[in-house]
Amino acid sequence: YHPESGSIYGFDHPNTFQRMKNHEYKAHWEHNVYYPFTDRDEWDLAKFLSDNLNQGQITHFLKLSWVRSTETTSIQMAQQLFTFMDTLPKWHCMTIQTEGYITTHPVHLIWHDALEVTQHIFGNPAFTNNMEFNPYEIYNNGEQEYSELMSSLHAHDIQDQLSWGATIVPIVLASDKTLVT
Repeated sequence: YHPESGSIYGFDHPNTFQRMKNHEYKAHWEHNVYYPFTDRDEWDLAKFLSDNLNQGQITHFLKLSWVRSTETTSIQMAQQLFTFMDTLPKWHCMTIQTEGYITTHPVHLIWHDALEVTQHIFGNPAFTNNMEFNPYEIYNNGEQEYSELMSSLHAHDIQDQLSWGATIVPIVLASDKTLVT
């Protein structure tokens, strides 16, 4: 591992990972990436309800005898649903105006704030064992192997430029749909 990365100093309170290890819902997050929802199905239902119904309509839906009798969801009230949804990164939307190019329909850019998403991911214990913060080298029979970003020479070069105790936090940004015409 790189000798100068990933150090924690000057803190009188627990760091993010210590808080995650001591969090009251740690057991839930470790085994369910959809927590506070029970599973993917409940997340899909919650997303549908919050996107398409107002609070009164959601409450009415949740009080239907079919919903209560089938135990379709652990969500009991609309306020509980919105509290759960408020813990997730928010969507933003803007209409893009282009000069000299006329579109049939307005072009909308829909995105999450990258910093907010990063904070959400780093604060979620479900991802704890899937993150690397320290450049490293792997040798096999005397030859260096490269597999992930943090095993690359580039990661070491970047880390060498950082101050002592700072570390690289690589983030891969992607789009689920890119239209090219």
